Amino acid sequence: MKKTVTFFCSGKTNLKEEYNLNITNLIKKIDIDKISIAYGGGRVGLMGVVRDTYISMKGTIISSNMRIFKEEGIEDDYLFDNIDQRQKKLVELGDAYVVLPGGFGTLYELFEVITKNQIGEASKPVLIYNYNNVYDNFILLIEKLMEERFIKHDFANYKIEVYTNYEELAERINNLHTTI
Repeated sequence: MKKTVTFFCSGKTNLKEEYNLNITNLIKKIDIDKISIAYGGGRVGLMGVVRDTYISMKGTIISSNMRIFKEEGIEDDYLFDNIDQRQKKLVELGDAYVVLPGGFGTLYELFEVITKNQIGEASKPVLIYNYNNVYDNFILLIEKLMEERFIKHDFANYKIEVYTNYEELAERINNLHTTI
């Protein structure tokens, strides 16, 4: 049975080209027969790279977008008036979550799915792609919060996995059916 993986990532267009190329390489390694991708909509930034690359491979894309970000020529599967509705659908759609480099919105999404795992509302893998070490300080912060006992358990307890290699991450995504 096909799994749906929700991707959280940047919608910014002014990124270094290496990010676009690396994410393209990641997406090209995902098995379109095993995985559908849900994402936040549109063709801009890394979200657009995820979308356009997977569509070019004939993979299934599901978009959950906000009306204010609707782009001409793109049919969104779900359109909402606010971020809460959009996020609820993205979280609901995912059997697992991949967190690519991104800004405040991506961090918001990351914390939401970790919190759902923490409080027992969900138990789904959260796969963080730490490309170019963008999440190093986040990881250090979480480790410090664990050391100071603000966070009770380690990453594995909350189903958080960190990857620095796109091939290893793609392999994990493609094998979700064996672990969920």
